[in-house]
Amino acid sequence: MEDKPRIKKRRKISYLPSIVSIALVLFMLGLFGILIINGNKLSIQLKENFQITIFFRADSKDEDQMRVYKILSQSAYAKSARFVNSEEAAQVFSREIGQDFVQFLGFNPLLPSVELHVKSSFANADAIANIEREIKRFSEVQEIVYQRLLIDEINKNIRLLSFTLIGLSLIFLIITITLINNTIRLNLYAQRFIIKSMQMVGATHAFIIKPFMLRSLLHGLYGGAIACGLLISVLYSIPRWLDGIDKLYDTTQFFLLFGVIILAGVVITVISSMISTNHYLRMKIDDLY
Repeated sequence: MEDKPRIKKRRKISYLPSIVSIALVLFMLGLFGILIINGNKLSIQLKENFQITIFFRADSKDEDQMRVYKILSQSAYAKSARFVNSEEAAQVFSREIGQDFVQFLGFNPLLPSVELHVKSSFANADAIANIEREIKRFSEVQEIVYQRLLIDEINKNIRLLSFTLIGLSLIFLIITITLINNTIRLNLYAQRFIIKSMQMVGATHAFIIKPFMLRSLLHGLYGGAIACGLLISVLYSIPRWLDGIDKLYDTTQFFLLFGVIILAGVVITVISSMISTNHYLRMKIDDLY
């Protein structure tokens, strides 16, 4: 007769495939979560890189230009703003064309300006149009320049990407629940006679279900922890192949994702265990064969 420590060890080993299966499914779900988080950060960066250039009148005073610049930089829609005077604009343009055009013309035709980047929540056609009308109220402003078609194209592509990711995430969540549920049901299928025997000797449903739910909870917890460990390894490895992607990382959102992954593992396994155990408790003894 085998001693108890060896039996316990064998049981623990038999549960290993279940934990690994749960971990791999949660890992794939976590990868999709990372994709969504980074995709959202990328869309915000794309929107906030959209630039509006405000040109001042040549006859406007320097102090008036700075007053307008300060108002714009402190506005609710401004992500960042930079004042560019005529001399700086001429230097930049000369570097771009490779020659000193001011010396060639004999004067500097470029106007002082403000390069305004709006917050992502304002980077849409309607909000930009309202901002444009507001800026035009300043008498010092001569012209407002931005790429109207670009902002529409950016938002169109981001909406398409968002709907696609939401649809795929729902499909993947259903697949995750189904796979984990099947894993738990297979484990309990091997113990269906034990469950029925406990019922036949008078054990209550709560007494029978409790140890199986506790075991499933631990399996979900272990699987979630392993999945999070694998996800952390991936996050540290990706920048080696995709330079600069770590700039999109949001530590707070990643920790929230890890918490969701572990919670999902625990909740799905516990609920699946409860449903499967109740299923075998309701079955007749002959139906177990």
